[in-house]
Amino acid sequence: MNRNSLVQILPRIVARVPAKVHAKLLIAFLAITMLLIALGAVGLQALSDTNRRAKDLVELQRKIAAYRQLQHDTTAQLYSVASALLVHDDRTLDATLRQLNQFGYDLDRLQFVAKDEVELLGQVRKDYDQFIKVVSQSVELIRGGKIADGNKLQIAQANPLAERLERLMNQLVNRAEADMVASIEASDTAYSRSRRIVIGFAVGSIALALILGYAISWSVIGPVEQMDARLTQIAAGDFSQRVEVLNQDELGTLAAN
Repeated sequence: MNRNSLVQILPRIVARVPAKVHAKLLIAFLAITMLLIALGAVGLQALSDTNRRAKDLVELQRKIAAYRQLQHDTTAQLYSVASALLVHDDRTLDATLRQLNQFGYDLDRLQFVAKDEVELLGQVRKDYDQFIKVVSQSVELIRGGKIADGNKLQIAQANPLAERLERLMNQLVNRAEADMVASIEASDTAYSRSRRIVIGFAVGSIALALILGYAISWSVIGPVEQMDARLTQIAAGDFSQRVEVLNQDELGTLAAN
């Protein structure tokens, strides 16, 4: 079926619908209105998805900032502990232990930010508690005059725990950054997909609205032009022709009369 045949058939289909012209026009307007509402709904859905992904990116940025701050604080704490154990000063050792215990509260607060990294944070917490325990034992040995034993305990247990803590913190930061990259790529893909859907739906809606408008208008204009031409012939004295209008509405009745 070629385009010309389709163009001719559509008005005929509308014309054969047993309904008044007013009802046909009303249905066409309602159909176009529904298309506009559907287009708006699709656009709102796309905006909602974009807004949700933007919020996810903000949360990831906050998580990365918190992880990096914790990574920096962990490095500073480990360096402070190493320096304090070399000084052998009671005030410095006490201040270091207080800082270590205070840092444990920072880990507890971080759990509210990193709810999806519970297992890894749990490992960090476990190793950090063990690190505090070993450092406290080393401090007690140093205070008791057993400096060699304290340094030996630091080298044998505290240093490996410190290295493992640094690796775990690096892992947290790397995971968060990888999630950020993946989220950005997913956002770009979702944006492209949403744009194609909105554009496709808009083009389809416009095309359907034009088809409906064309079919409805020519189902009315066609019979009017036929009757006008026939009335011109009648006015010229030619009564030999008839008007054949397929409309099953007021225009069909008028043409028959």
